[in-house]
Amino acid sequence: MSLQAEFFVEDLRKDKSGRLVVVGIPNNGRGVRIGDTFVIQYEVPRSLDDVLSERPLAQPINQRAVSLKVAAIDSMRTFVGELPLGVTGGLYLEGSGIECLAKRTFLKTSDSEF
Repeated sequence: MSLQAEFFVEDLRKDKSGRLVVVGIPNNGRGVRIGDTFVIQYEVPRSLDDVLSERPLAQPINQRAVSLKVAAIDSMRTFVGELPLGVTGGLYLEGSGIECLAKRTFLKTSDSEF
């Protein structure tokens, strides 16, 4: 199993205080943890059904370097330390590249964090 975490961005919302919440699902590798840093954002032409059915990825397109650290994780209205694979939740991210976030894209961490 890969040490990387991949997160499918399903939606971008604002919480009651106006902070951006990145809603999605860890779909490959491992779950997402507080302190993880996403280093790349990209698109893959596939549907949410493809993601949930674990169909192989097509070739990534529109790759962009980011440095987005997971500051908090909301899972079912409770703040948690880790969002497991396959569980939808909201990430609060900090860092560079936040202005580039878009729906139906992927974020991936680097193996070098471990």
